[in-house]
Amino acid sequence: MSEEDVIKAEITEYVSGWGGKYSEWRVGITRDARQRLFGDYRINEKSDGWIYRTASSTDIARKIGMYFIDLGAKSDPTVVNEDTGIYLYKMS
Repeated sequence: MSEEDVIKAEITEYVSGWGGKYSEWRVGITRDARQRLFGDYRINEKSDGWIYRTASSTDIARKIGMYFIDLGAKSDPTVVNEDTGIYLYKMS
């Protein structure tokens, strides 16, 4: 499996465990996913749905982000798409 496929599979499995409705999730790309999730968005690390992975290139990160947008996830409007950290969080 390629790196892209591995990351997609890990995220898909995680979202599936939370009910699998991608329309309830927001996806983004950032340099620092932990800061974005827990600092900027104040996601609760223990009780909220969230996942992040780091790709080896911005190209792979963009492809993964678009994959989940195509499945129905909402795009994070603040994303510049020039980094490698891919995150998804369940919107409340």
